[in-house]
Amino acid sequence: MRTWRVGSFSMGAALLLLGIFLLLSQVFKWGDPAVALLSWWPFIFIVLGVEIIVYLARSQKEKVAIQYDFISIIFIAALGTCGLAMAMLSASGLLELAGNVVRAEVQTADLPKYEEASLNGIDRIVVDTGTFPLTVESTEEKAVSLFGTYQDDAINGEKLIKNASEYVLAEKKGDTLFIKLKELPRQRFIDHYSDADATLLIPADKEVEFKGSERNLTFKPRGLKNDWEINTSGWVKIESGEKADMKIEANKVYELEGEWKNIKDINAEGIKSGHISFGKGTNTITVNHANMVEVD
Repeated sequence: MRTWRVGSFSMGAALLLLGIFLLLSQVFKWGDPAVALLSWWPFIFIVLGVEIIVYLARSQKEKVAIQYDFISIIFIAALGTCGLAMAMLSASGLLELAGNVVRAEVQTADLPKYEEASLNGIDRIVVDTGTFPLTVESTEEKAVSLFGTYQDDAINGEKLIKNASEYVLAEKKGDTLFIKLKELPRQRFIDHYSDADATLLIPADKEVEFKGSERNLTFKPRGLKNDWEINTSGWVKIESGEKADMKIEANKVYELEGEWKNIKDINAEGIKSGHISFGKGTNTITVNHANMVEVD
């Protein structure tokens, strides 16, 4: 009397069909692994049912003892489910993304330069300084320019920022030029590190208003010929220079560093106001609501 272990044939057939499906899905990029994964368990039951029917029919002609190979059934079910799950991850791009993260390296690259040379009719510039440190200098040139470097987890050697429009937005409205620094692009669902350090050059004769966040801002107002206003909750450093001709006023700030005069405590929380003058104090830089203002 022959003994047939139900499950052995099913395991072989399931492995064969699963291998063919995975091979074809990789070569020809077709088939939805998620659908196959959901259909996997019914498929196993179908194969097992066919196998049992076949050998029950054969048992009528010859004596065949049927035993169930549960180890084979469990093994092929687990192996097939894992294989289809890997195929689904590959189709979704998660495996490729994980590989890119492992191969990523930190690089320092140049920010694409932004320049606005046509300032005819522009008397005022409003700058939203964004989320990374910024150094601002006044210049005798009649153009606005922005440049610097950024650090990024480079994947496959590709640069994170390819043109200036990806990190800066500039619009002209009437007599005002609006400049907004954008947050650097980043990978979703990944702790993607990127940071920048930029320098902004602004004509000394333009009125400027800065809107900052909690990041550090450094100002070098050489030959200032108009008023600047700085509104930020971060740290502000102003480098006066040897031939400075300006007045710096601090309103409602927490810390003042430098030779300030007429420092006044506004309230019990330690918020202060004060001013410093250089030369004749022709033009004024006003700093509002900063955490600290340091003047060299």
